[in-house]
Amino acid sequence: MRLGWILIVFFGFTGCYDQAAEVDLPTYNKRTVITSYLSPKDQNITVELTYTLPYFGKQVADVPRVGDAKVVVSDMTVGKSVQLPFDSSIMLYRIRAFALPIVNDHEYRIDVIMKDGTTHWSKTRIPPALKEADLKVGKFVVGKLEESNWGGQSVSASLEMIAGNTQTGFYYSPQFEMVLEDGNGDFYGSLLYFPNEGIEAGKTGDALRYLFNDRIYIDQFSGGSPALDPLILKEVVGTFWVMDEGYKERYVREMQISDNPFAEPILMYSNWSNGAIGALGSYDWVEAVITP
Repeated sequence: MRLGWILIVFFGFTGCYDQAAEVDLPTYNKRTVITSYLSPKDQNITVELTYTLPYFGKQVADVPRVGDAKVVVSDMTVGKSVQLPFDSSIMLYRIRAFALPIVNDHEYRIDVIMKDGTTHWSKTRIPPALKEADLKVGKFVVGKLEESNWGGQSVSASLEMIAGNTQTGFYYSPQFEMVLEDGNGDFYGSLLYFPNEGIEAGKTGDALRYLFNDRIYIDQFSGGSPALDPLILKEVVGTFWVMDEGYKERYVREMQISDNPFAEPILMYSNWSNGAIGALGSYDWVEAVITP
């Protein structure tokens, strides 16, 4: 008797899956998307102008570009403006930067006037210029070489990088490689990984400290001779970046985008007016070779 009730309940539940359900799709509201990043290192000023696409329905690979708007970039610090023409060869608004130089510590505004008269605008302050002397190596320790189970070698290393002359309101990120020299005079490189993609908020009047502490593996499968103690830190080579909030937010959030369909959705950063989405950001960098 109990088995009979179990079968009745089982077929009762499974029968529910045969019923179709209709769900109304959310209303799609087309929105303007504007993206632009300004830098003193860039030879061009470019603005990308598109519309959003519906999430549901037929998906297309090409994003529709908008080429009939008026796009004006203004240096608010010196009171100079320039209109960007639409370059149909790359489907972007673009002009050479000599028409309106991008200068450190200047504030810029971009106005986008759509064909229907709708206006969107955003502002950014170009980060301060960086100098190689702003970055130095603090404390560092390189251990002794050890044999690895897979036939190579490894060494424990820790290193502190110190960034001075940073400013509140901007974000700093050293992207560097540690270069070690062994007793044979051979060199070995290893990327330095810091938390938060190495991006830290500036602190006016105070230094930023980046800490690396990890085991470095030296591959010997290429047939070279084993490394020889002692390993010494020869130099640290790379690029020191500075960025405003708009550039930082888009960079960090885009790093979180995954192809996993079950991943949590990413809320993209936007700093445009009047309902437009996208980012206006600015950045600068300096290449540096730092010796301890």
